[in-house]
Amino acid sequence: MRHVFKLVFLFVGVVIGAGFATGSEIVLYFKNTGYLSVLLSSIIMGLCSILFCYFGRLNKKSKIVNNLTKIVVFLSSIVTYCIMISGTSELIYTQFGIKYFGIITGFVVAILMLYDMRIIKILNLIIVPLIVIIMLVILVVSSGEIYRGIDIFSSLKYAGMNMLLGGYFMSEEGRDLSHKQILSAGVLVAFVMAILMSICYMISMQASASSMPIFEVARSHSLGVLAAIVVYLAIFTTLIGSGRAFADMILKFVPHKWFVFILFFTLGCYFDGLDFAALVAFCYDEIGEMGLVVCFAVFCNLIYGIIYKIKSDYKNKYNNLKSLV
Repeated sequence: MRHVFKLVFLFVGVVIGAGFATGSEIVLYFKNTGYLSVLLSSIIMGLCSILFCYFGRLNKKSKIVNNLTKIVVFLSSIVTYCIMISGTSELIYTQFGIKYFGIITGFVVAILMLYDMRIIKILNLIIVPLIVIIMLVILVVSSGEIYRGIDIFSSLKYAGMNMLLGGYFMSEEGRDLSHKQILSAGVLVAFVMAILMSICYMISMQASASSMPIFEVARSHSLGVLAAIVVYLAIFTTLIGSGRAFADMILKFVPHKWFVFILFFTLGCYFDGLDFAALVAFCYDEIGEMGLVVCFAVFCNLIYGIIYKIKSDYKNKYNNLKSLV
């Protein structure tokens, strides 16, 4: 179960970035719907996590699906990384008046990209529980808002957006898990995301007109510093997750880690100070739709792989019986 928990916290750390921790994602997808949509989306993410783990184990992968997944994950990881840098800069400047913190964070993440996945897993094991605790404190102090209703398409799109990067790590890290471990990972993803999304939803609906609802609610209750910490931690985990996916694909073509370091630091310098809310509104909805396409393609490939394996096993048994006769 140690491997399962590491994988689940890696998934959660990757998907709860600036958009999630500020509440802007939740408002974008669920403002005009209700709380049941949030729960449904977390269940879909759990099921898709199982799907991507089995996709990682699949020997018979379609070249089209495999290449499509890599291209979309590559693009979304770049977009996510750049948005997180922008969110860092705006957050720290708003709360503490410190400029160029996006560049500083980009520099730290660029250094982490020189190391392997173990350090990222360890960081997520510490940071994710801390984020849950801090968000609970903000919820308890501020109370919460819950609205009835459900929108299946919003739930699907939000899950699809998160499964681009989350699914990538599930397929990469989950390929060596047993069937029991994969199912456990899916259930835990759904459970942890349901808790986090519920907390985020109840806080965000109190200031849905704000570009950073959770931050705004926390500041109104004199918890601005605490909110800044939780948002920054969430940004940081997503930065290293998106950065890792981005770096892995670049290193296949340019196998020099210092090139990756320079590239990440340059992106940090460029996107520091850009409008965070505008980037989220422009990019995240489209990413969600692309994520749905990838999830559907992976599902079709998995069905094809299962049918192919059944046919191969049947053929082998037939040939063995024939040779005995």
